[in-house]
Amino acid sequence: MSDETPKPKRRTSVHRPSSDASRFHMSKEAVDRSVGDYFRMSDLECLKHLARARWGSHKVVTCPHCSSSAEHYWSNTERRWKCKGCGKRFSVTSNTVFANRRIPMQTLLAAIHVWVCGSAGQPALELRRILGMKGYNTAFTLISKGREALVRGYNTGLISGVVEMDGAHISGRGASQRRGKPLNYRNLDDEAAQADALLTTSARQKKRREAKAAAIAAGGVVHPEHGNVFPAMRRITMNLRKRGGKKGKGTLTTRVGICMAETPQAAELLARQFVAIPESILATDTGTAFSKLGKEFQVHLQVNHSETLVGPDGQHVNNSESFSARMDRAEKGIYLNIEPKYLNDYAVEVAFREDHNRLAPGEASDRFIHYALGVGLSRHFRGYTHGKHRDYEVLLTGNQYAAPSGPAKGRSPISMANGRPPR
Repeated sequence: MSDETPKPKRRTSVHRPSSDASRFHMSKEAVDRSVGDYFRMSDLECLKHLARARWGSHKVVTCPHCSSSAEHYWSNTERRWKCKGCGKRFSVTSNTVFANRRIPMQTLLAAIHVWVCGSAGQPALELRRILGMKGYNTAFTLISKGREALVRGYNTGLISGVVEMDGAHISGRGASQRRGKPLNYRNLDDEAAQADALLTTSARQKKRREAKAAAIAAGGVVHPEHGNVFPAMRRITMNLRKRGGKKGKGTLTTRVGICMAETPQAAELLARQFVAIPESILATDTGTAFSKLGKEFQVHLQVNHSETLVGPDGQHVNNSESFSARMDRAEKGIYLNIEPKYLNDYAVEVAFREDHNRLAPGEASDRFIHYALGVGLSRHFRGYTHGKHRDYEVLLTGNQYAAPSGPAKGRSPISMANGRPPR
């Protein structure tokens, strides 16, 4: 008999191959600029950087008043131009969402860079801490104006080719729980469940009908497919994603919209707003919302998710699922309790992050600046902290009234009796 101790068997670990995105983020190309680079720039260098991102040049610029492009008169003292056409003066941020800013240009560029670097988002409170901003409202309105600029400048235009479409629940379950509201009429505690079990079938059905009617009266939404009642805060984020054409390279462009339920009407409205339908191929799951719409496309590719993630002929909506996963991380891990009124803004932000997740942060920041400086003045966040709030929610089926969430002008945002402070 041998006295040798048997050697333990070596464990074999399952190694998941790296994706193209992870390989990029681990490469040298993933880092091109740092926050410190912006603070080492002079005011003039920052101005030239913004001008190149906005107009493509810091010499030949476009007057925001009369739209004439030329080498306008430059005042080195005022750091502004005087238009050769209309004679009006303008700066690099005139007639943009960042007009009338008070923070230095270095802080503005650094804030944009930090905001873009976030994988799923960047909360305003954390941005304030990183850059040492004096007030929370400064950071909040800054990134809120950035989201608005993306809504008006990025989530626009038609796409074509192979387009994936899908929807996902958002802003409902966790939001209802955190606000102390019941999830839906089927959620019962243990004691109520035991009492419900003792009822007769007819009494139980009557009780559920009454609870369902009460949930609807409280603002709940009935799902058209299976009849469940969702909380009033529940929404569906619908997304369209154009495939890039190269395997493993993701998508080129994303378009999003918000609806109350994933219905054929919502799917059709989203497609007609953003897709050149006769020239495109639609890829979806087997949801009933897409059956009628798919007949208008050249080809309708469908995958049955109850059986597989990828169909026998390669049918899939993995890119749309990727957007939904990032949106879910943004709501549950970063922004927490997104208000439905501004859900469209946050969804467009996530779309921008999805489409630029394989760019170095400096290049992605410059692209964001181009959109932010090209849509004109902010319509919804000028004077936000002084009580000027948007009073509607953007939905695919039509805007609906939404009450202001923050405190009225002159009332302290700290006291919970005055309403919830801006997020």
